[in-house]
Amino acid sequence: METRLFYKIAVITSVFLLFIGCSRRQKITAQQTPFHTEIPSYTRHLNGFKICLDPGHGGQGHISDYKRGPTGVREADVNLQVALHLRNMLQEVGATVVMTRVDDSYVSLPTRSQIANESSADFFISLHHNGIDNPETNYTSTWYHGDADDSRQSLDLARYVQQGVSDALRLPNSPATGLFSDKLVTTSGFGVLRLTKCPAVLCEASFLSNPEEEARLKKDDYLRKEAYGYFLGLARYVAAGFPKGILVAPQPETVIQTRTPRLQIQVMDGLHQRGAWMLKRQQVFTDAIRIKVNGISLPYHYDRDTDIITVAIEEPLANGVHFVETELVNYYGNHSLPSRQWFKVAPAAVELRLNAWTDRLPADGKSYVGISVTAFDADGTPISDGEPIYMQTSNGTLAETRQLSKRGSSSFYLYAPNTPGTATAEASYGEKRASLTINFKDTDTAIVQGQISDVTSRKPLQDVQLHADPGLTATTDTNGHFFITTEPTSTVPIKTTLYISKVGYYPHKRKIDITPNQATVAHTKLRPIAGGVFASTLIILDSRSDTPTTQKLIETLQELLELTGAKVYNIHTLGQKSTIKKRIETINAIAGRGYYLQINHAPQAKDEPPIVAAHYRGNQGTETFLKRILEQFNSTLYETPIITVQDRTTPEIQQTNKMAMTLEIRSLNRQNASAVEEAQAIFFGAWTFLKTDGKIDAEEQKRFMAYLKERQAYASD
Repeated sequence: METRLFYKIAVITSVFLLFIGCSRRQKITAQQTPFHTEIPSYTRHLNGFKICLDPGHGGQGHISDYKRGPTGVREADVNLQVALHLRNMLQEVGATVVMTRVDDSYVSLPTRSQIANESSADFFISLHHNGIDNPETNYTSTWYHGDADDSRQSLDLARYVQQGVSDALRLPNSPATGLFSDKLVTTSGFGVLRLTKCPAVLCEASFLSNPEEEARLKKDDYLRKEAYGYFLGLARYVAAGFPKGILVAPQPETVIQTRTPRLQIQVMDGLHQRGAWMLKRQQVFTDAIRIKVNGISLPYHYDRDTDIITVAIEEPLANGVHFVETELVNYYGNHSLPSRQWFKVAPAAVELRLNAWTDRLPADGKSYVGISVTAFDADGTPISDGEPIYMQTSNGTLAETRQLSKRGSSSFYLYAPNTPGTATAEASYGEKRASLTINFKDTDTAIVQGQISDVTSRKPLQDVQLHADPGLTATTDTNGHFFITTEPTSTVPIKTTLYISKVGYYPHKRKIDITPNQATVAHTKLRPIAGGVFASTLIILDSRSDTPTTQKLIETLQELLELTGAKVYNIHTLGQKSTIKKRIETINAIAGRGYYLQINHAPQAKDEPPIVAAHYRGNQGTETFLKRILEQFNSTLYETPIITVQDRTTPEIQQTNKMAMTLEIRSLNRQNASAVEEAQAIFFGAWTFLKTDGKIDAEEQKRFMAYLKERQAYASD
């Protein structure tokens, strides 16, 4: 599940409390000294850093008992106020602050991470307050993603944040450690940490479920004190400096020709550069140095006199871009911040291979020929991507004269003139040149060609399938072009139909004439099914029900979704039962973000709603998804309340790394219930949810239903 499992944390904290020493519960005194912040001199080092603050939750005020203290104080409100105070403190010393929300709005976990990633934040802090059934519990905890080896920078940040906040609040409880891995709660970790690229932590500053703490959290001075703890923790973290390695040979973002370069990296501890009085050598732990090229650790030599790391590349690198990462630890214990430097290997080409669809075109002013150019180096390896290849011609017209290589090749398109002649098409890359000849003259061959593109985006479509009688087939290239040739047995034009299809698009057909010595140019735009909203969307379908009705529904829904280009996994097999543990492992093993929808069938009892829809408690994204589905059922099949269950217990919802939902459809004892119609209701609900404006155009829905009817008629023939 993408969200933090609030109540599973509570269970873990109960175990921790068996091992901690608790002082008396703090009492609220009538008189409290007003809190005043001081700005220590070391906070100046925050200047220039970009910090993303993520006030947890928000937008779920309609859930009466969700993330609230004993008297109803909302965690979302407290989180936001602390974050706003912290923002002011950070900005005062010159830091740039990015907020994931500044009001009581719902922001999904992927969006929170996206905000941090797209803003190129240096650090990410998600601000929270914990809750548990035991009102005595109250301490600070800070969470990082995964294992210590995988989150070294985040652990550095977590240590300072934990110390800063716990020192500021001085809460009565103290666990054996305040630092916890998010994988203690769920196998995939917290989505907001897992998806964020920079050092990221989630801090539960205190327990809102503690009555005395809730009372303190109502006071603005106390919230400022908490923010000040974050502020000092961040400032001390940055003041400790960040070591880094600077690639000096080859220079970063340069192109080299050798595939076995000798890398040299200048070591900096992040402290000498401030003019600190230190030993001459950069103060990093030499036994902690790690150098990675393309993610693989390589042996190195470190010269302590020059602070230069040398890496000799023995296995030849592939042509293309290569990334170098230097991991260092300075004497404060800070690790290098995540940083990748790159260089490009691009040896000179020794051979250019040109290949044309044909060497003859009619001089009709409309036909065209595709010419591919592939460049090879001395080892016979295609050149790297992104290299400029040029083309010029002595006759006809080129659509483009410069293209960047992909997998060593570039494609050019030469259009025929209106008069017969010959063209010499010459390609060049660096100093290497090669050419071929295209003749523009009469031919017995008939040509059918064109480009297929998306009607909405206008982008060319690759791998479109085309066929026509008699026995003509083609597939579009990377630029959406196709080229079919045939030699008709008659000089009379042959009338036929060109069928065009691609998954996720409505199929298209057009009448064409096949005539010798002529080109039929059939540029075509395809319309994406459902407006393309399902394209590449990952959806996992599952069920605990072992009924033919459920099987039929899931198979129908899978077919509908796959028509739209969605990436669908059906992990339910009729007659085969799977344990909950195995089901969760299967879901989490499927790569990528997406949705998990478990559909079950049951009979309907008296006074029960016909459908029960459940999702992770507080996840507004899945709540909205299910409400769109319920609305479809309500308008087309069964009258049902548009209400969802805020789930706390279902393992498939609580422990998966997808946006998880369950639907129980109580229609097994309904007369005339249709699994196909139920599948369509779910499909149209999903379609409505994925639409930006939440509405399906009537014409688009009519077009889709007509297409389904046409497919069914074809299948029954």
